Amino acid sequence: MGMNRIAGSADIGPGAHIAESVVIGEGAVIGEGVDLQDNVVIFPGTILGAGVTVYPNSTLGRPPKKAGALARPLPESLDPLCIGAGSVIGASCVLYAGTTIGDDALIADLVSIREGCILGRGVLIARCTTINYEALIGDGTRVMDCSHITGCMVIEDHVFIGPGVMTTNDNSMGRKGHASLEQIVGPTVRRGAAIGANATLLPAVEVGELAIVGAGAVVTRNVPARSVVMGVPARLVREVPEDLLTLDL
Repeated sequence: MGMNRIAGSADIGPGAHIAESVVIGEGAVIGEGVDLQDNVVIFPGTILGAGVTVYPNSTLGRPPKKAGALARPLPESLDPLCIGAGSVIGASCVLYAGTTIGDDALIADLVSIREGCILGRGVLIARCTTINYEALIGDGTRVMDCSHITGCMVIEDHVFIGPGVMTTNDNSMGRKGHASLEQIVGPTVRRGAAIGANATLLPAVEVGELAIVGAGAVVTRNVPARSVVMGVPARLVREVPEDLLTLDL
């Protein structure tokens, strides 16, 4: 049977369940009723709100590590990873330090979320999705399986991102080395918009409020609010029907 390693300065709340081979680092805060399943690793300082569930083999609060292959400079210091009350973290997730996740979020199996991200209340991040550095995701947004949310991207409240959606933030594709932060600009997806399966959003494009991007589209320019675009490159085909303009919040 595995042995737990729990730092003496960790704050373990009442009713917390800690399974086998769990590692909890210095200064970590484990809220009341948290459920940590087998082989979970909690890095120092990480904060888990009350009632959080973490499934086996997940790593929470991992700091980024500089290597020769990484052109982007890393921040000198990061706040702890903070996960809101009632959230569920699936199996084999890797969530980095410097990120905040709101209450009642569902982070499914095999998700990776990099440093500096902010995820709102009640978000759903589905299996095998990757969220890169400094992405912002609003309340109630759903990002479906195997999507890639690029660094410095903004997704507002109650957006739907279909499975396999790809997003980008650098038009030079690395040929100029790592561009300055001013040149690294991810897409912006406004409140209530929907992005269909396997669509691609290019750097700095904006998808307007309640707009719809069809499956497989390649978005190379801004999409007006309440419009439907399709194709490669994406083109306006019609306005969003009236019955799809009301969000069920």
